[in-house]
Amino acid sequence: MSTPHLRRCGWSTVLPADEAIPANLRRWVCGGGSLTARLVAASHEFRVRRLAQRMALPLADEWRALGAVRPLPVLERDVVLVCDDAPAVFAHTVVQARHAPRDWPFLRGLGERPLGGALFTDPRVLREPFQFARLLPHHPLWRRLRQALPALAAGTMLPARRSVFRRGGGVMLVTEVFLPDLLRRAAPGDRGTRLRPLPPS
Repeated sequence: MSTPHLRRCGWSTVLPADEAIPANLRRWVCGGGSLTARLVAASHEFRVRRLAQRMALPLADEWRALGAVRPLPVLERDVVLVCDDAPAVFAHTVVQARHAPRDWPFLRGLGERPLGGALFTDPRVLREPFQFARLLPHHPLWRRLRQALPALAAGTMLPARRSVFRRGGGVMLVTEVFLPDLLRRAAPGDRGTRLRPLPPS
């Protein structure tokens, strides 16, 4: 069951039913393993377009997910994952700034390399279960995405998921927004190295 703050923000432990999310797109959104590896498998040419990497404050629906008791400065990274020159996924990553140098030292130097290449090859990284949402135009990530991709149709609902990663004492929140290109791009099976599940609490 989703917690109250997740309900307020529209995040849930299950992907909401919506006729705008057909079966193939649901496979993209709900699939496990490395999303980067699945995108590579489904395209002839894959690349990462970095939009921004900067210090900021977390969004209103992010800081609790990071385990903070109040909004604290974060290092955030926004990228678009591009398949065959078509934007496929918008990825937004935040880590508490005080944890970044110690627990996520690779983040600052990633440039236009995929984050998954670091996360899915590090045995110290643990990932929590996905949370899902239908991202609507009032959400700040949707507005940020529209600035980067002005061709995106106004008012488009975009399925999204996010998950918490842990490494040492650090917490990372990765949000992935799935773009219309994936409606017609066949979703392959789960690929890549799987992260170890978190031990029971």
